[in-house]
Amino acid sequence: MRLLFFVLLFCPILAIAQTPCENGYAGAYPCENVDLIYHITPADIGGATTNEVWGWTDPLDQKEYILLGASTGLFFFDMSMPTAPLQIGFLPTHTTNSSWRTFRTYQNFVFVCSEASGHGMQVFDLTRLRDVQNPPEIFTEDAHYSNFGNCHTLAICEEVGYAYACGTGTYSGGLHIVNIQDPLNPVLAGGYELNGSTHESSVVVYNGPDQDYIGHTVAFCYNGAVPFPVTIVDVTDPLDASTISLSTYPQKRYCHQGWLTEDGGYMLIDDELDEYFDLVDSLHTIILDVHDLDAPTYMGYHVGGSSIDHNQIVIGNLCYQSNYTAGLSLLDVTEIADTTLRQVGYFDHYPANDNQVFQGEWMSYPYFESGVIPVTDIYNGLFLLKPSFVHASAADTTCSSELFAVSLELKDGFPGPYSFSFVDLPIGVNPVYDLTGVAAPTTVEIEFENTLGLSGDMHFQIIISGQFNTYEVDINSFLIAPLTWFSDIDGDGFGVASSDTLSCNHPDGFAAVAGDCQQDDNSIFPGASGTWDDLDNDCNGIVEEDELEFCADLNGDHIITVADVQLLIGNLFCSGQDCFADLNNDGMTGITDLLILMADFGEDCP
Repeated sequence: MRLLFFVLLFCPILAIAQTPCENGYAGAYPCENVDLIYHITPADIGGATTNEVWGWTDPLDQKEYILLGASTGLFFFDMSMPTAPLQIGFLPTHTTNSSWRTFRTYQNFVFVCSEASGHGMQVFDLTRLRDVQNPPEIFTEDAHYSNFGNCHTLAICEEVGYAYACGTGTYSGGLHIVNIQDPLNPVLAGGYELNGSTHESSVVVYNGPDQDYIGHTVAFCYNGAVPFPVTIVDVTDPLDASTISLSTYPQKRYCHQGWLTEDGGYMLIDDELDEYFDLVDSLHTIILDVHDLDAPTYMGYHVGGSSIDHNQIVIGNLCYQSNYTAGLSLLDVTEIADTTLRQVGYFDHYPANDNQVFQGEWMSYPYFESGVIPVTDIYNGLFLLKPSFVHASAADTTCSSELFAVSLELKDGFPGPYSFSFVDLPIGVNPVYDLTGVAAPTTVEIEFENTLGLSGDMHFQIIISGQFNTYEVDINSFLIAPLTWFSDIDGDGFGVASSDTLSCNHPDGFAAVAGDCQQDDNSIFPGASGTWDDLDNDCNGIVEEDELEFCADLNGDHIITVADVQLLIGNLFCSGQDCFADLNNDGMTGITDLLILMADFGEDCP
């Protein structure tokens, strides 16, 4: 079995190209404002199921790495190319396989725990990912902490350098606090056990609205099924952790996890079992007012479909919510003071149904600077997703003499104020736009000046920054250099150089060639044949022999009469030098000559 696992582990990952969310779908997956970048399947990780996901950005080169939790251990992926992530290596479980694996980073280390018996906390130096010569490499841990065995979830407060293990066999399942300031030598620092087992926690150096706790290290704990599961603890001194408050909410069944808004004034909670046991008729996200940490108050709830909620993280105005069979949901929290959350995006990577079962999405990691969000699907691997609340449109081909413009659609969920910057725009090209009073959803038109004379591919990037988020769009267009066209009033195919225009298409009333010397006579143009009208038909500045005015006066009496007709008839069908009536100089006297004479019949000749 172990050999089979490693054979599967080393199988190359088959690339799936980026699939944009268009008309409500990214391939087979329902979506809104979220694109599919890549899918790592269970086969790519040896058939393991997945659980948590986290990330690490190397401070040396800003390279992003995915840390993928699985039943068998921890996988590492280099995300230099999000459309083809490279599996760098694998850290096997410390003991046995488990469906639960939890881990967080501090400095350049990841700390890994599991529900597996006797697992403890593994410590792995992430800088080892820089030097992998033959990926994927099977890693060993750099250190191990063994003061607990199993652990359900792990939180780390990076500002103070402490890890908070939840659901261990110590401290009644409450917070087991470990000093990790020396990452390779973690030591027990204290704990908290006054309100039963903690399922999950988030720990921050508090900077919210409650002035009593500014600068304190505060743990927000979610304690399952106890009577008052929302447990806020001051852990500034791990040896003297103290309760700040205990609170609850209606229809509580199992307080699973939660997160604070950016300002620290509100808390969003997912109760994992209220839907499952029909205490509520739809997916509920609980909202608490926590402006006063000593007395949180229940405000209400947001309804978000029929699935079971599992995890959520709030960054800026968006809550990234993992809802089992419903997948990833993006909720705008800007109106949370009115108990209003608005879904502004989603990606359903479990499209079969939204049943209340424990399948589908476990967790997302929305912190990468690239904007790519890895999300785990328990039985279907890892999906790399990328939200975008900006859509750009421009003509595929534009004549550079005409207006080149880009339309930017700013979508709901992307609040301003906004700023635009441009990367790789051709030198001298100037974007013109107005952002005064702009608020999403709306469309901004950008016009580009000074494109005349450019030709070929035009590739550049627009970076759109809002109040909380920044998005990039790539513009790919082709510019065609225009031709010069000359005014051709008489339609003879030649224009005049003094009146021209630029265009990539043939405009009406214009010609591609100049040189016409008279615009009201289509028998006069460069190269025209003479008309015997004493005109410069070919525009060369000389009235040549075939252009001189011609008079068919055969008898020399200065007028064309019947006598001239009789002379021509007498010479009809003559050929050779004696053909005095050969008026068109074709070497013979024929009907054509008679017609020429008759055309001038009755006219005087000079």
